[in-house]
Amino acid sequence: MTRLSVNLNKFALVRNSRDGDFPDLLHAAQVVINSGCDGLTLHPRADARHATLDDVLRFGQLESVRNGMVELNVEGDLRPELMRTAKYAGARQFTVVPVIPGEKTSSRGWRAYDDQQALKDAIAFFGGKTRISVFCDATMHSVDLAASAGADAVEFYTGEYARQFHTPQAEVILAGIAEAAERARAHGMQIHGGHDLDTENLPRYLQTVKTEEVSIGHAITSEALFRGLDGVLKDYLAVIREYGG
Repeated sequence: MTRLSVNLNKFALVRNSRDGDFPDLLHAAQVVINSGCDGLTLHPRADARHATLDDVLRFGQLESVRNGMVELNVEGDLRPELMRTAKYAGARQFTVVPVIPGEKTSSRGWRAYDDQQALKDAIAFFGGKTRISVFCDATMHSVDLAASAGADAVEFYTGEYARQFHTPQAEVILAGIAEAAERARAHGMQIHGGHDLDTENLPRYLQTVKTEEVSIGHAITSEALFRGLDGVLKDYLAVIREYGG
């Protein structure tokens, strides 16, 4: 069954717009845990505009994270302080995401001009105790780079698929992801997906790409503003139960 890891960055973004700790990320995390989701995702950027390193440490202290019932997935670039924090917090997964300066959100996967040696060093740093996933383009070369570094999983960027969902191009994009996924599976890696997935486009994605995990944040947060987080999570879990087996 496909795992659902819920990205709470946007809750942190709202919190950071005012002094204090409201909305409380730990409260949001507990709602996610109580709903039966499999994971919590945080992506602390260097500018700390949403999730922070301290948030990672606090999530690591949650009982369900400590006892392994819920996975903590920390996303980000290969900043030493981020990797140290993720390791100290006991993150079960670290997702390596290349950064474009000034970007609003991630938009590309690992490429030949990224620092392959730094990726290998990061994987060695975590010492096999943390699953390492690499944010990849749906290309054989991107997948092969992740595999050659020793990654355990790849996460395919699904933003373009989501944008093209109501056009014939969506099926072309999906076919490309499915082909790259087969390459990754041949390397022995898990398949993950993330970016702009929602209850409308997720079913077709899961039907086409056999996926161990999806990480979803923006859509869940946006819908929760109107319907409440618990109810929205139930809808996503229902989709995954139906299509993610």
